Amino acid sequence: RRFTVVWIARPATMVESLTAGLAAWIFILSIAGWFGGIVLTAISFFKTHETIDIWSVILSAILTGYGADFVLRSRSDFSVDDTRDYIKEAIQFRRSAQSRMDLVALIKQRKKQRTPPGAGRDHEALQRARLQTTLSKEKEVDAQLALLREGNAIDMIDVWREQIKNHSPHPFCEKVEEARIEPNRKRFSLIIDFPEFNESQFKDETAVLRFNRQVYDFLQATNSLSWLKIYSPFYESYFLLFRAVRVTNENKELFYPFMKAGIPVSELRKLEGFYFNPRKLSEIAAIAFNYGAPV
Repeated sequence: RRFTVVWIARPATMVESLTAGLAAWIFILSIAGWFGGIVLTAISFFKTHETIDIWSVILSAILTGYGADFVLRSRSDFSVDDTRDYIKEAIQFRRSAQSRMDLVALIKQRKKQRTPPGAGRDHEALQRARLQTTLSKEKEVDAQLALLREGNAIDMIDVWREQIKNHSPHPFCEKVEEARIEPNRKRFSLIIDFPEFNESQFKDETAVLRFNRQVYDFLQATNSLSWLKIYSPFYESYFLLFRAVRVTNENKELFYPFMKAGIPVSELRKLEGFYFNPRKLSEIAAIAFNYGAPV
């Protein structure tokens, strides 16, 4: 589907054409292998009368039915017809400009036929609203960059929440309560709250290592966010403050910091694409942690 979208937007490069062709062949052979496996299992049952074979055939048939039903009901949302037409081109490894123009015209005609009356006007109004929203966001970004160039810290929490609303690359992203870029200190500060945590959460060494792994994955996910690239010249490190909940003597819940971590952006870039041992988090980051107690 991703190759289809790219291919409709512009002609494919040679590398994209080869990759898409291989992916299309793997997709087709996988489906053929699935149905071939069902047939072979059925034949095996008639020869050996093994109970596991008939149960495998029944389960496979049920899964196939559910899959086919989902595809049929979602064919419009997932552009199944467009992808199917593109696969026919991809398996031939074709890069014909005329063939592409003909197929794109067919896809556009198909979309027009699916569009209900009056939807065009609604679409135009929606496009205008989106354009206005985009312009407003660009003005806001320009204002933020101007403040950063002057050495002023900016609050990023509204931008953060807006950007992760539709796509959150890590569960911690939704727990961020405060986000600030401080150009004078060259750091991006994030406060992350865990209402479900308490002081007994990290008494187990395994739980600590699991949390360290999540911290590292969150840092790498944050460092790879494309919309943050425009702000990257103004910070060289991340500072994370993790907070959990404790109950006071007055029986009130109060957030307290249980971990602080600072790590240079350069360290994260060096480790991109490599396995990371969570035991070594303290070797690449400055960490204050006392097994769930306040720090």
